[in-house]
Amino acid sequence: MQTLHISHNDLDGLGCGVLIKKFMSGNIKTAYLGYDDIDRYIEDNYQYYDRIIITDVSPQYGTVEMLAGEKDVLIIDHHASSEALKDFHFTYHNITKCATLLTYEYLLKEGYKAEEYEEFARCVNDVDMWFLKREDSLKMSVLFNLMGITRMEERFLSTPYKCFTNTEKLLIKLEEERRDNYIKKAMRNIETLKDKDGLTFTVVFAESYASELGNYIISEDISDYVILINAQSKKISLRSRKDVDIRHIAERNGGGGHKNAAAFSIKNETFDLDNLLKNTGVI
Repeated sequence: MQTLHISHNDLDGLGCGVLIKKFMSGNIKTAYLGYDDIDRYIEDNYQYYDRIIITDVSPQYGTVEMLAGEKDVLIIDHHASSEALKDFHFTYHNITKCATLLTYEYLLKEGYKAEEYEEFARCVNDVDMWFLKREDSLKMSVLFNLMGITRMEERFLSTPYKCFTNTEKLLIKLEEERRDNYIKKAMRNIETLKDKDGLTFTVVFAESYASELGNYIISEDISDYVILINAQSKKISLRSRKDVDIRHIAERNGGGGHKNAAAFSIKNETFDLDNLLKNTGVI
């Protein structure tokens, strides 16, 4: 069976890719995509495959309707924006867990012997859902940023995660030092403002370490939420305090995510900060 697996191009999406390739049968091609690319990619490629698996991203309802009539489909997601897809019997949706953990639980339910990947799934869940109760979850994110999707996929397909190797520990330590220096420099150029609802937000331009920088700003109680602008990739990342929901900002601008961590892309933006904040509806 020829299978097309579409997943998000982040750590959670990668986790789904590892589990799907490790345990599900057939010839599986995984495409790691951003939110904006899903529907077009499906339309251009679905006809060449017998089965379509979609994890950690949500296509438009109409795209799923088209697939449902022609292909064997499985959707596993945890974003609130994809809740309508529960209309389809092949959708597994739960906003309280990351897609990697949902994929792991799906595999167990279907009878796959995937228990050796429980630690990996729970580690990814801790950082993706922004619980941060495990000491190793942010380090897993650091390793992902350092190694990239292809190398991370190869590493965890070959060896289940129990702990980091000595080489990985050294790489993570060096990367953490670079990250801390980057955050220190980035903090010199932040701007804190008030939005139209009276909440304070911090704006910072950052091409790297968005999650870590956002987490640092929130942990220092500098503002209610953070807008991290990557001018190179034209991506906006959002992070917030536990009691502040910033998901609606991302959804209003064609993106998605969770209550405290979300993102969206912008097109044809010259990065005049005032215009950017007005166009996204923040001020």
